[in-house]
Amino acid sequence: MSFIFFTFSPIFAEVPKKLLKYLPKDEAIESVNKEYNPPLRKSGISCQAAFEGASRCFYCVNTLKAKCPDCCLKFAPRAVRCTPKDSDIYDCKDLVFSSANCSAVANCKCPSTTEECNAILYNCEDCPDTAGVMTCSNIPECQQKGCPSTEPLASLGRKCILKDSNWVCEEDSLPPKFSGCSLSTNISGCPVSTPYVITPITECQGLSSPPPNNCYEYAPTSEYANCISNCSSYSDEWEQCTKRVYCCNKNVCGTGFENNCEMDKCAERVSWDECDGLTLPGCIALQQQALDCLTNPSPGSACSGCFEEIDAGLSYPFVARSRETFVIFWQVAAATEFSGIVDPADIPTYFFTMVKVIDSKGREVHRSIIHQKSFQGSFSIFSATSLDSSIVTQGETYTVKLYYFLPQSLQLPGFENLDLSAKISRAELIVMRTRD
Repeated sequence: MSFIFFTFSPIFAEVPKKLLKYLPKDEAIESVNKEYNPPLRKSGISCQAAFEGASRCFYCVNTLKAKCPDCCLKFAPRAVRCTPKDSDIYDCKDLVFSSANCSAVANCKCPSTTEECNAILYNCEDCPDTAGVMTCSNIPECQQKGCPSTEPLASLGRKCILKDSNWVCEEDSLPPKFSGCSLSTNISGCPVSTPYVITPITECQGLSSPPPNNCYEYAPTSEYANCISNCSSYSDEWEQCTKRVYCCNKNVCGTGFENNCEMDKCAERVSWDECDGLTLPGCIALQQQALDCLTNPSPGSACSGCFEEIDAGLSYPFVARSRETFVIFWQVAAATEFSGIVDPADIPTYFFTMVKVIDSKGREVHRSIIHQKSFQGSFSIFSATSLDSSIVTQGETYTVKLYYFLPQSLQLPGFENLDLSAKISRAELIVMRTRD
């Protein structure tokens, strides 16, 4: 546990219930203070009129536009490049066969090695982009290796041969040689329960020498033929679409989408078209407006409601006397608190404080200038304001109260959603009263 000690010059020393002997009889110094153990936690305040507009602007310019420049987007209609909303040619279907559970796909060779398949799939020279229509004619056709085949599975030592579009085999009731890999998505017409129409025939030339007297013709059923055709078309379209998306992304911003664009930031830009027109000078102007509003807020102004009391139990009530003036000091010791991993010394905001003088009817008769302190690590505040005798009325009761403002969060690069708060260990009001 750490303690913070405050030292004042003798004129500001607190001497409860009596006047300092060396001051004139019409001068007095009084104070109220509180030590907080554990520290008093004051959360950030949401105040649209203050920094949120400027913070959002900086977030757009310094984060969204930096991580998703205009070249990552299409603007009519608004979309992230190379995505289905850019064009339906990039709306790829689900992968049908995974190489993890389909050895036919995993062992695909084009024509000699698996590496050559990737070379074909990721070769963008054969994907010309003509008026926004990208056609990729050359694909490895590895996905369709997972589709069923029409060839029957002959027994060891037996034979099947292809004649026209049907197979002729020495045996009856054979299953397909390859019924296809397990599907990762639905293919229309697949699977089928009856793959062939099997017909006994006597024209058996080519099966063996001499040829058998009887053999069997295997004609794929229309359902099985449709399944194979649909599977092949689906698989080829998946490879073509995958290649289109890859080659489109490769050309984005000149050096590729992944080198210039972050998808989540681009998605934010697409949904926030006002960001397109925001600029750094405009953000700086908004920030200055917020600072001007906070540091000189008049009652009823846009920023007047941004401040809250630090502690309703810390106040200085007094009854005004004739010809009496006041100098009011306030002092705070605090430390930053936030979520996220950043250096506390780098948090780019301020902790604002001020005092108000309130009459017995709750009306504000005076507010100080606003003191701002960098919200970085541990910090202390010492400031003052003066109150002229013309502001108060003799015999009336007034109360001095201490207020603060801290932005709730920062929409700045590296500081998003920090959930800022201050841990206050000590707060004090010191009032010097002088009567002419």
